[in-house]
Amino acid sequence: MTETSINYAKALYELSVPEEAVLETEKIFRSTPQLKGALENPLVSLKEKEHVIDRVFPQEMKNFLKVTCKYQKISSIYDILEAYGNYSRKQKGILKAVLTYVTKPEEAQKEKMEDFLRREFGAKEVILTLREDKSLIGGFILSAGDKEFDWSLRGRYNNLRQKLTRR
Repeated sequence: MTETSINYAKALYELSVPEEAVLETEKIFRSTPQLKGALENPLVSLKEKEHVIDRVFPQEMKNFLKVTCKYQKISSIYDILEAYGNYSRKQKGILKAVLTYVTKPEEAQKEKMEDFLRREFGAKEVILTLREDKSLIGGFILSAGDKEFDWSLRGRYNNLRQKLTRR
């Protein structure tokens, strides 16, 4: 993700565009990829692109999309929308995390992990995505932000092997 995409995402957030309009815009782009291609195409005039934007997208997103077309950044729209989601969650104190496991945790274990993440990252809320991976052998890996907490048997085995080969 480029710094430009992040800056556009922050600008979109600061415009106070309703999240529903942003989600609807992403849904439109994902369901009709040829639309993105037409808005990226340098052979299509800006006036024609603006006309399409006026007819297809939610009212709250039209000016933003016209600016992205004018400055030829519409090719980064997926990155911009992803960065918007990340920035929006961060502003609201919501942390996205992934728990990769061998054995699915019980509800009490899951709650303890969420509490740990709230303390560790100072988050108000945690959205935890669960993924099964039998190659971990046992234990789990908890990933959030730029940190990874590896309590898997595979990870411990790899650490032990590294320590032994260094000697």
